[in-house]
Amino acid sequence: MKKSMMGFSFNTFFGHENQINNLGDQVLIYGFAGIIFSIVALLFVSIVIRKLGLKSFNSYFINPLMLSLGLTLLVAILPTIVFYVVASDISGVKIMYSWITIFIGMLFFVGFNLETIKKCLNEFGKVTEQEEFRNRRR
Repeated sequence: MKKSMMGFSFNTFFGHENQINNLGDQVLIYGFAGIIFSIVALLFVSIVIRKLGLKSFNSYFINPLMLSLGLTLLVAILPTIVFYVVASDISGVKIMYSWITIFIGMLFFVGFNLETIKKCLNEFGKVTEQEEFRNRRR
């Protein structure tokens, strides 16, 4: 009697690993386009929520999610280049897992440091306003 064990493999992706691996380079295009279009969609949702007057929901849920996606986009470029150029035998499923891991890490980072990030952005806005005031023509 053979005992089968269920184990996790990084070569599977909820039963869609064959379709993902057959896409080839399109995984990169779809992945980065998915991140960009998610940011744009959240931007429109943010505008609607702001018009409804739910600024606190916008400030604590939608904006951190957009920031996490933006940071994921920036941070995911380097590992993608490394996986794609240096280790060309990496499957699309493994690249997707790396993007998901980066996104979850950025989500935790933004969640834990939200107040600090807000303070930094507010200070940057104040410095920019002061520079504009100093440089304006009288």
